[in-house]
Amino acid sequence: MKTPSNPNSSSVTRSWSSDNAVAFFLALFLFGVYLLTFSGRITSSDGLSMFAVTESVMKRGDVSTDQMWTFFGQKSAPAPDGETYSKYGYGVSLLAAPLYVIALYAPFFGLMSLTVLSSAIAVAFAGAMLYLAARRLNFSVAVALVTTLLFGLATPAWVYAKEFWSEPFALAALFAAFYFLLAYRAERRLSQAVVAGIFLGMAIAIRTTNMLLLPLYVWYAFWMPNQSEPKPKNQKRKTNVQTSKSNRRMDWRGALWFAIPTLGFALTIFFYNQIRFGNPLTTGYRADENFSNNIFLGAYGLLFSPGKGLFVYAPFLAALPFGVWQFYKRFRRELIFILLLATCYLLLFAAWYYWWGGTNWGSRFLVPTLPFLVLLGAPLLELLFEPPQNVSRNTLYALRIIFSLLIAISFVNALAGVSVHSLTYRLALLKNFPNADWDSIFQPALSPLIGHWQIFKPTNLEFAWLRASSGSVQIDWIALALTLGVILFALYVLARVLRGQSLPRAATRVNVALAVLLTLLVMARYADDPRLGGNDGYKKLLAMAQSQANAQDVLLLNDDAHARYFFNTNRASLKWYGLSRDPARWDAPTQALVTRLGQEHARVWFAYDDAVDAPNPMRDWLAQNWNAVRRVTFENGVTLVLYTPH
Repeated sequence: MKTPSNPNSSSVTRSWSSDNAVAFFLALFLFGVYLLTFSGRITSSDGLSMFAVTESVMKRGDVSTDQMWTFFGQKSAPAPDGETYSKYGYGVSLLAAPLYVIALYAPFFGLMSLTVLSSAIAVAFAGAMLYLAARRLNFSVAVALVTTLLFGLATPAWVYAKEFWSEPFALAALFAAFYFLLAYRAERRLSQAVVAGIFLGMAIAIRTTNMLLLPLYVWYAFWMPNQSEPKPKNQKRKTNVQTSKSNRRMDWRGALWFAIPTLGFALTIFFYNQIRFGNPLTTGYRADENFSNNIFLGAYGLLFSPGKGLFVYAPFLAALPFGVWQFYKRFRRELIFILLLATCYLLLFAAWYYWWGGTNWGSRFLVPTLPFLVLLGAPLLELLFEPPQNVSRNTLYALRIIFSLLIAISFVNALAGVSVHSLTYRLALLKNFPNADWDSIFQPALSPLIGHWQIFKPTNLEFAWLRASSGSVQIDWIALALTLGVILFALYVLARVLRGQSLPRAATRVNVALAVLLTLLVMARYADDPRLGGNDGYKKLLAMAQSQANAQDVLLLNDDAHARYFFNTNRASLKWYGLSRDPARWDAPTQALVTRLGQEHARVWFAYDDAVDAPNPMRDWLAQNWNAVRRVTFENGVTLVLYTPH
């Protein structure tokens, strides 16, 4: 077996231009696959909350999540000003902002659907970083290539590439920070330490608990053997402890440049908390949200349970013991770093009261560790691709068959997750199992790995190019063809690069522009998504609000069930509140909110519909207490009323 060189040695030679090109077009291929299985909607409350922050910042410069005021008010700690705020870090909202801005000023894109694409970009980017990291560790191109494909298509990362959770962004930021520190240890370029610090800072902004990893990253890159200090002649032999201390030193210069951006991002978290809750130490999590779970139960559930276990969803990770052994012999520091990072994540979220992470695919909280864990499998791939002479042919064949079978199972598992949404399976399970959430985790027969295939049919498939109902199946063949074009284009250019054909800079720019154009054409096809609700009446209502409301106005949406449609379609800049239609939710806090808004705004728009014949105390209260100066009724009973409260 070929032994990789020391990754910290500057003498390691490789064609970085070729490696970068392979990494880029490999990431483009993964992105094309993610575009093929793209959904374009946000179903999780976490994702909606982070998306609401993006909208508020880009439109009005505030960080509220009042677009679903009733719902989010139950999930987060109350804020002193009566508004609702996300309890999550601002990192995802910030990283998704560029795509949101494009959609905001290009009316042929859906605001939500284009923004969700940022998750696919993040996971594909992580794939590129994984390939480059494997090459820096001097694994062959084939090994690095397959390692990346395993991460991108045979783990839950594929599923999370279509979801708007924090996990896709966290795994990309954490692994990119590791990669640039790996590069720094070899080349000692301060710019690499700075970039690594930026990525780790972003990881902290995405999820505050990543701050716990800062000492680990510092140790990995900047605490090192002091090989440059000569030993004094005739010096007596010291004890092992003394020798260990004398042979190690701290790279303070590199650590400082790394720490500046990292700590800068960390400080902004306190500023963000102050803006939201009036206290830099308040994050928005309720007092009952804590680390009180039985850690052994959580660890078993996250690693081995039928419904959430990481090794059940991606069984090819069973090769980790072999990878650990090989990494210990060749890349001991990298091994310690990865094991400590994975252990930190496991113990932290095994103790979290909500360790299973809700309705989602597999071990959601362990997803950020996936590129690190898959990298540990590279030595086994190296053994299978480049076997040493002392390995028997029968043993090699057996290993290849077993590992290929595990990869196939992992791929099929991931395919089940991207094809049928976890929420769809949960709703189907609740019909017969009242305790479906818990049963699906611990009962093998009810595991989503089996259940998703049991309900696998066109009406349950979660692909943006497919519109299926009980009576018809519609396929957007244009979007499907354009998406396949992205995939085939990426494969074609990738094959050229792997064959050693050079790509002129001008041709590369044209290739990238073509891929971007194809992607935008696909996303334009997904702008109007009927799964997000809405109708012609609400479409005209939003058009009127956009043309006639001003930035000082406020809009009350009487039914927050339509909030997703507003998120995707509403381009008006005025602030809006999503309030529950349930009469029981017309309670004292809601009445106090509406009264306050009437005092603060000269004009209040009220949007409701009479499609459901049910009591509407909010509408009745407004009619009795405020002055209606304009009323417009659209299709489907959708009505927009302009009030002047005072």
